[in-house]
Amino acid sequence: MNAPRSSWPISSRYVTIINKLFQGLSPAQISPGHDEQRFWQELLSLEPDRTFLTRLLSTLSKDECLISHKLVLHALFTVCTVFAADRKGKETRSHAIDTLSVMLHTVLAKNLAGWEVMEIFANSVNEADRVFMEFVGMVADVLGDNDAPEALRHQVLQLAVVFMCSISQLSPGAYFLRRDLFPCIAKVITSPDTQRFTFEASLLLSILANFHKSDAARLNPYLRRIRDTQDTELMRKICWAAGFALDAAVKAYQQISDDSIPTFAKSVGALFTSLLPDRALVMQPLDVPRDFLKTQPIEATVSLLPVFEFLFFNPLFAQVLLDMIHKPSDNKQSAPVPPLAYNILSLSSYVLTHASSSASPRTLAYANLALNTLLVMSENSAIMSVFCEPTPSKEVIRLCRQRLPLLPVPSSTRAPICAVLDCCVLWLRHNLHKRLEVYTFTTCIWTCHRVIWYLQKERIRLEYDWLELWKAVVDLLGFLSGKLDSLVTTGGIERLVQETIRLLDLALRKADLILPTPTAVHEFIVSRLRMINYPEFIGVSMKSFALPR
Repeated sequence: MNAPRSSWPISSRYVTIINKLFQGLSPAQISPGHDEQRFWQELLSLEPDRTFLTRLLSTLSKDECLISHKLVLHALFTVCTVFAADRKGKETRSHAIDTLSVMLHTVLAKNLAGWEVMEIFANSVNEADRVFMEFVGMVADVLGDNDAPEALRHQVLQLAVVFMCSISQLSPGAYFLRRDLFPCIAKVITSPDTQRFTFEASLLLSILANFHKSDAARLNPYLRRIRDTQDTELMRKICWAAGFALDAAVKAYQQISDDSIPTFAKSVGALFTSLLPDRALVMQPLDVPRDFLKTQPIEATVSLLPVFEFLFFNPLFAQVLLDMIHKPSDNKQSAPVPPLAYNILSLSSYVLTHASSSASPRTLAYANLALNTLLVMSENSAIMSVFCEPTPSKEVIRLCRQRLPLLPVPSSTRAPICAVLDCCVLWLRHNLHKRLEVYTFTTCIWTCHRVIWYLQKERIRLEYDWLELWKAVVDLLGFLSGKLDSLVTTGGIERLVQETIRLLDLALRKADLILPTPTAVHEFIVSRLRMINYPEFIGVSMKSFALPR
């Protein structure tokens, strides 16, 4: 018996046309009597079915994209680029950009080589220059067009982010280096109409700056632009957007587990709650279950990347960052967001504490970024000068307390530089594993070394729980001593040991200049004597002392 007509699946006109294209039919066969230009215009006037198109393209294999469906993919890419650039179009521009976004996201996820990307979207490597430069030109023109609708500029901005993130370091990404998009990206950030898109715009700028950063830095115009710009308004907008994004990332961790410092009222409330019948004798675990951390850190954490790039390359950005510490929030209605500099410290503590909980490349990459940001901050004398001043009680830096052993409870007015050292302690404590992230550990030791060097240079006796740092550093040496033969690394162990010994050597020589009390000096010496238990490191230690300082 046939099913009733009401239950038959009804395909939209858009789905019908796309299916016919991927079945190999030409525009003339699908719409007899219409020229090709009118066919594409009518198709792009229809609302794209993103779900259907994503599913269709995801089912295609790499070989199908390169052989049987190459012509239709090339046609869609080039036609959508043309219609997206057409200022006379209204709905067709938006629909063309949507189609490009879906195509790039799904097709570039198929582990293609650079030449394969050119073959699919340009039909041949020989045509790649023309096709991809038209695509880049369209992106630049729409972003820089003040008369274009804000929503359309936002779509193109997201399209550029999708392309650069999906293309990774493959050769087609270099087409974005041939045309300088910095002016139009900066315009999106500073314009009152589009400043709410600063998160994506600053992200695109940092991704472009990182394209082949190590081997072609001199050819990357975005690195030069970041280094040379004097636009403080641009920098303030980036700080503003990053501050909100990183604050959201910190709160995402805190929503998983409330790790606020206990107060008397909280303790009494917890006691009465534990006496309820359904809560009696139930132990509350302190450590957060690993399953709860699979989604952490959230995507907003990527705002740390543009902050790092500007801090590293542009000295003026550090001053803008510091100015925002003392500037009150402009938004009086919502809860105040801590200054970006403090949010960096807070978020770093959570990222570094939980970096190895899932042991995913993503979390470890964020940990590496966080420590490199702390290192750049510690190498900046202006930032260090402000960080060594006591923090106002209203601007307490919230550090992670979600894993044992907990950090000592900080005073409400201690200097922010103590939080930098605390972040290093958290990384050293919670990430000692057989598969050791040697480079990130070395960066951590460099950060500690730089902080101590600055303190002794300025003769600042810092009120800090120094014993926690000495224990963490010496425990690192103990771990390396006991696991040296079984560690899985990419090398660099000897250098890590050398840098750690140098850190302890500097602290010993300058202890009277940086430690606040004779008791603190005594505790450090006792911690240093624990190294006698690691005789296999003596040779390496002597070798490190013999190297040029």
